[in-house]
Amino acid sequence: MSHPNLLFVFDDQHRYSALGANGNPVVRTPHLDRLAGEGVVLDQMLSSCPICSPYRGQLMTGRYSHANGIMDNEYLLREDQALFPQTLSDAGYRTGYVGKWHLGYPPYTQDKRYGFDYMAAYNCNHDYYNVEYYENEVGPIQIDGWAPTRETDLAIGYLERHAADPGDQPFCLMLSWGPPHWPYDQYPRKHKRYNPAEVDLPPNVPKAFAAYAREEIADYYGNISGLDDEMGRLLTAVDRLGLRNDTVVIFTSDHGDHLSSHGFGKPMDRWMHHSFRASKATPYEESVHVPFIARWPGHIAPGTRSDALVSSVDLMPTLLTLCGLSVPSGVQGNSMAHHLLGQDGPRNDSVYMQILGPGWPHRGKWVGFWRGVRDERWTYARWRGNERGPFLFDR
Repeated sequence: MSHPNLLFVFDDQHRYSALGANGNPVVRTPHLDRLAGEGVVLDQMLSSCPICSPYRGQLMTGRYSHANGIMDNEYLLREDQALFPQTLSDAGYRTGYVGKWHLGYPPYTQDKRYGFDYMAAYNCNHDYYNVEYYENEVGPIQIDGWAPTRETDLAIGYLERHAADPGDQPFCLMLSWGPPHWPYDQYPRKHKRYNPAEVDLPPNVPKAFAAYAREEIADYYGNISGLDDEMGRLLTAVDRLGLRNDTVVIFTSDHGDHLSSHGFGKPMDRWMHHSFRASKATPYEESVHVPFIARWPGHIAPGTRSDALVSSVDLMPTLLTLCGLSVPSGVQGNSMAHHLLGQDGPRNDSVYMQILGPGWPHRGKWVGFWRGVRDERWTYARWRGNERGPFLFDR
């Protein structure tokens, strides 16, 4: 197949270390671990702007947040730049998106879909048992039960419709789950299996936070195990429908989660100074480092890993290259497809990172605005507002 199908799955606020395949001995992720064993793991996948909408803006444009216009949550995509779904659609792909969108509110009329033929989506809702979505213009449609389960059902339905009538068009389906983003206690009870006492805390969690952090991490892992079950259902559907060999499957996340590391909390922790009420949005490892797995039978060698530095702005050009398409002019990221395919090619010497907004309009300066860079050894960042730097640390 010259133009493979693409199934791109990403969750919200999943840090690199919270995956069995990445060496975590506690969290149970058998389906994602199997996917890693069947493909390649990028061990240095970094979120260039580690909050929700800006990451999605980078995913859709291959451009840095200061260039693509999505500098904070609640911004809308500008159409004066090449967009990932429209580029695929123009090349003959069927395009679908399911789940948390966070680049605009429904209904999703054609002019709000940016090249997606089909959307079953909502802007942003982390009340996972009370989610409504729109199918293009139709809605709101209430989800009964845990939102990721219904979203996975919708994704499987999309795959089934394609398999029943594939025509001569490949597909790109993007599936965006809301967990493990807080609130951490909203997940199926069958996954409430983690004993807080068995959670190992990194040394950068303050001792005063230890008991609290263990409770949150236990629930965080419960969310991830729940998502792993959904990933298993999705992969089973890919195999059942005969799509395995012709489909690039990706799993990753938009950014990480501090989970009390460095003394950070959450926006609702009003007993904290506002500059520490942040579960992400810093240049720290826990915030910017995310998992990344890719599988493409016959093209990506199973059980491989790459230590190449990869930025979220590299995703659009990388995915287009895997799909056999040219990268549009104006894209600022670099294709890292050769690292997935086990081929020689250029490496990034560093990843540029930034936070340019407060995460939500009412938060004021929040953690402050900063720009920084991370290379193979060091992270450097400078702040504007809530000055704490400059930071230079050995990651």
